[in-house]
Amino acid sequence: MSKPEAQLTWPVQSLLISILFISNLFPFYMTLVTFAVIFIFLFMLGLLGPRYIKREVATSIWIFIAYSAVISFIFQNWAGLGISIAFIPIAIYFNYYQQVIRPYYVEELLNIALIGSFIIFIFATFEYLNWVPEWDYSFISPEINRIHNGRAEATFANPNYYAMMLEFFFFIGLYKMMRTTKYRKKFVFLFISLCNLFAITYTGTRTSLLVVIGTLFVFYFVLGYKKIAVGTFLTATIGTLIAIKLGFLPRFEDLGFAFEDRFVIWEIGLKGLRDNFWFGQGPLTYLNVWQDYGDKYTQHAHNIVLDTLLSYGAVGTGILLPSLISLGKKIHQMRQYPILRRRLALICSFCSIVILHGMFDLTIFWLQTAFLFLFVVLSIHNMYHEVETNPELQGEDKDYSRD
Repeated sequence: MSKPEAQLTWPVQSLLISILFISNLFPFYMTLVTFAVIFIFLFMLGLLGPRYIKREVATSIWIFIAYSAVISFIFQNWAGLGISIAFIPIAIYFNYYQQVIRPYYVEELLNIALIGSFIIFIFATFEYLNWVPEWDYSFISPEINRIHNGRAEATFANPNYYAMMLEFFFFIGLYKMMRTTKYRKKFVFLFISLCNLFAITYTGTRTSLLVVIGTLFVFYFVLGYKKIAVGTFLTATIGTLIAIKLGFLPRFEDLGFAFEDRFVIWEIGLKGLRDNFWFGQGPLTYLNVWQDYGDKYTQHAHNIVLDTLLSYGAVGTGILLPSLISLGKKIHQMRQYPILRRRLALICSFCSIVILHGMFDLTIFWLQTAFLFLFVVLSIHNMYHEVETNPELQGEDKDYSRD
């Protein structure tokens, strides 16, 4: 049987992956167009079919997508139906991606992410200073094109989406800094990380600093630096509290209003969940039912657990659980190989960001944030396989540090 490389060499495949990855740093409609072109190209070559892909999408994922589409159709949740259909090519592509991606090339993608994040940081600085206008999305939707006074969104359509991207960028830089042995590179990675951390203030997203503090603990704890994990957590917490007290952090002066706003949304979501506990109504159920339970309009329930249950019910959530458990098991398996410790810390950091940020907002439910997460996390299968099948990479003294 032919392999994908027989029709398309790895250098060409890696180039296509890089093009899609870079497009994800541009406004989302450019990502969509790039994804569509690459998907059609790979599909025409047959590289997205079962003939070449050994690791197929878990059956539970297909059942979940079908369930999401059917339940959306039943409740005439047309936005949810569209999203459910969009899940199909995304699942097919990232099935291909996790099959062909080579661990060493993930490092190149992370370098691209950091370079791109610094360029975006410069643009966001200009935007925050009102030297350049916000990106124009008026040709798509007035809702997307909303002006966020005093908040930067860069190329991510919403300051909250940019904030989550900055969280990802920060920990990519921290990971790279811990990986290299050259002080010059350490300084560069640290500088870019701090730029991205500072840019969080541009977004005015109050959740992000809390997410960074919690994820710093996770990152260092997974690395095995437990004292540093605790020390960093306490130092960052105290520093943030002082900065809030001195008024250095934007939008923290109305933190009480922000929590009150969330409580109203959660109350509406819980009322909706009470009447849709078993089945939900598909993606964006909150948008479909909020008028029945209150007067707070928004797209989702601003909590990843509540919104998942509200949208898919206990049945749909139960269908999704086996895939999440399988991912968790694979992450746990990586712990047995010291050489994977840094990569494991990065993967756990990404998961921590999604969970912690998801307690107050659903920013992972966006094309660009989701794609970056999937590009990094779905590489774990081949990372683990590479070490598992190469005894020379195993052992307590093995390290992936690079000069």
